[in-house]
Amino acid sequence: MKISTKKVEFETKKQFELVDITENVKSALKDSAVKNGSVLVYCPHTTAAIRINNNEALLQQDILKMMYRLVPVDTNYAHDVFEIRENVSVGERSNGHAHLKAFLLGSSETIPVQNGEMLLGKSQSIFFAELDGSRRRSYVIQITGE
Repeated sequence: MKISTKKVEFETKKQFELVDITENVKSALKDSAVKNGSVLVYCPHTTAAIRINNNEALLQQDILKMMYRLVPVDTNYAHDVFEIRENVSVGERSNGHAHLKAFLLGSSETIPVQNGEMLLGKSQSIFFAELDGSRRRSYVIQITGE
């Protein structure tokens, strides 16, 4: 069994942004030479997520609206009360909303691999969801198989 791990670093530009990382993941799969197995895409941040959906501009707007409706930015979150919270870093952002969005969305996706191809549906893309940008970010692609 082979295991290939790649860390990708990049910078986001907006507070909420869906970055299509599908081609990067396909490239890592090709480089790994794994023909059958799985690809795990993992986000090591608590204010970002990894999701699979359709890369269509109007749908992305709908996702943005839904996220802001479910977890508004302008609500009072205990996480943002720095005067009573412990271990607050200098220059820390008020980002309780981003932590909650990331909790709802999740930090990883696993995609089966068959004959050297990810078994994504015709309209599926893999997204890095930025929920508290702009920031320096990373994600990990781990490919396991034969």
